[in-house]
Amino acid sequence: MGSRKIKPRKRGRTVKMTPETLAIVQQQIQRFREKFGREPGPRDPLFFNPDALKPEPFRLEEFQQDTEAEMVLAGIRPEIIYAHRKTGLIVSEENYGKLPHSARAEWDRAVQEYFDIVDRKAQ
Repeated sequence: MGSRKIKPRKRGRTVKMTPETLAIVQQQIQRFREKFGREPGPRDPLFFNPDALKPEPFRLEEFQQDTEAEMVLAGIRPEIIYAHRKTGLIVSEENYGKLPHSARAEWDRAVQEYFDIVDRKAQ
């Protein structure tokens, strides 16, 4: 019996995107080209640190801090900021009803948790 060579398959993944998501991805690819002067490779981050000299992942902690600071400056209520911090969601009156039930429940729990903490501190 002879041996068989098995050709490795190229790994790939198909991701369905809304037109809005596709536009964001295309915009990020263009930003990458402008910043680094080349096409992004398979190991390059799509969302990269714009201040870096070479492609490196976006710093999520800094983004979260900046987002929360902007939310405070915009006058967003503290329970909303707290729920955003806990869940990572950005919820408005317009999109609340469009969220999956599990996400709404997670959001509602976070908002209630904020008020529970405030109430405990007030006692």
